[in-house]
Amino acid sequence: MTCLAERLARPEIVALGDFDIPPRAVPGDTIKLDANENPFEPLGPAALAASVNRYPEPQPARLKAMLASLYGVDPDALVVTRGADDAIDMLIRAFCRPGDDAILIAPPTFTAYAHFARLQGARVVEHYLGPDFALDAQGFVAAARATPSLKLAFLCSPDNPTGGIVAADTLCAIADALPETILVVDEAYIEFSCAESVAREAVRRPNLVVLRTLSKAFGLAGARIGAAIGSRALIALAARALPPYPLSSLSIAAALDALAPERRRLHADRIARIIAERARMAERLRRASGLDRVRDGGGNFLFLEAKDPAKLRESFAAAGILARFRETAAPGGVRLTIGTRAENDAVLAALGIGDSPVGSRRADIARDTNETRIAVAIDLDAAAPRRIDTGVPFFDHMLDQVAAHGGFSLLLTCTGDLHVDAHHCIEDCAIAFGSALSKALGDRSGIGRYGFSLPMDEARAEILLDLSGRPYSLFEGSFAATHIGAYPTMMTAHVFRSFADALRATVHVRVAGEDDHHKTEACFKALGRALRQAIRREAGGVPSTKGLL
Repeated sequence: MTCLAERLARPEIVALGDFDIPPRAVPGDTIKLDANENPFEPLGPAALAASVNRYPEPQPARLKAMLASLYGVDPDALVVTRGADDAIDMLIRAFCRPGDDAILIAPPTFTAYAHFARLQGARVVEHYLGPDFALDAQGFVAAARATPSLKLAFLCSPDNPTGGIVAADTLCAIADALPETILVVDEAYIEFSCAESVAREAVRRPNLVVLRTLSKAFGLAGARIGAAIGSRALIALAARALPPYPLSSLSIAAALDALAPERRRLHADRIARIIAERARMAERLRRASGLDRVRDGGGNFLFLEAKDPAKLRESFAAAGILARFRETAAPGGVRLTIGTRAENDAVLAALGIGDSPVGSRRADIARDTNETRIAVAIDLDAAAPRRIDTGVPFFDHMLDQVAAHGGFSLLLTCTGDLHVDAHHCIEDCAIAFGSALSKALGDRSGIGRYGFSLPMDEARAEILLDLSGRPYSLFEGSFAATHIGAYPTMMTAHVFRSFADALRATVHVRVAGEDDHHKTEACFKALGRALRQAIRREAGGVPSTKGLL
């Protein structure tokens, strides 16, 4: 006996299974490595917009321009969608007639292509990947030519879940070989690979569309922001299948925050960290006795082939780890998203191949005011990279000296009201730097805590530093020059006070000499050397008889 809803529904809906997304109602401390999300929180608050009582722009001009610049195309060749999933649905609804038309896919691949096609009532034709999950381009073209009423052919590069990459020239050759079929190339994971994007080629070809997303590399999976890129005529027509207001104001605000210029360097650093972690995890997992194969492809994930997937599932469940088991893709197939280093170490521990964990001393922060927008990333246990752009070149040099002599990685970017003067940028950068350093130190357990001083030519700077948890700053010294380049020397004492307050540290500075450049640089170099001593890992717990700092 069928229910009323089943009797009234379209047959395609009745026949359609649930979307291939398992429930995630799990404890808050679960390690979620099953959905290929970026493990880092978005950069920027994306605060509630004051205009949520108004409908947003259907295609926000600023966001389109920023995405177009990011992908190297003209804004008219791009339509913004609710993630790449929405772009897939849009294309199928725009070009496929229910019961008549077909799409071609190359399994194992992203399941949404088939899902949305079946939802529309379109036929799904499958041309499976060959040995080692390689694409047989000639066979794919032959399958397309043999399929009546084929409207769309989908290829994912890097592929989900295998991570395989199809070369850009091969993709263009396939599009050229199928002039009456639209080839859709899904580049959701391309930022994590060495693959060349075909976005610019899509603009020049009438039958090539590229899908991009901010969900993976930019950590905005919850905001649902993606894009379809192609010729102006194709994009304009396909966009007719979108609802009138496809994007929420809050999602637009989150995307604009994430794509702000001062955030780009930190996103690039995060991507590099995920790629490095992917390589580390692949190397370590190849030692696991319970795995037959570890595929290190081009995404933010690994594809594993487990000897006993049921046992692996139990091990992960016991450790509170979620992974995506894809045994329809390969026997024992498991797609494992790359998380933070701590999360990845938990995976290794669950497999019995982990080392004693060493806590990460990294921090990323974004600090926005009406005067400045600042993004900072710091890693106390890595000496590089160091890239600073405050808008005040001499101050860039000083902060670089602190990081270089402190022996830690520092990325800091600031845009601010330099048209007024340098005060706000310098002050706020000192606050953001100190805040990030404090966050990276955590509870300050096992550090040296104290640090000391240094001479520079005729100048001498003495720094007494205590990472005490109690902010206090004392600056003794003066400068004859008002500026060094665009840097006001009067700001030096203010920098140390702002830094000490944000770091929650006691910082005493005494400087003397003849050359104001030497005196200023000596102060910052001495701070770096003092920090090198104070942040150094030592045996033991919190370095205080109180038991906390």
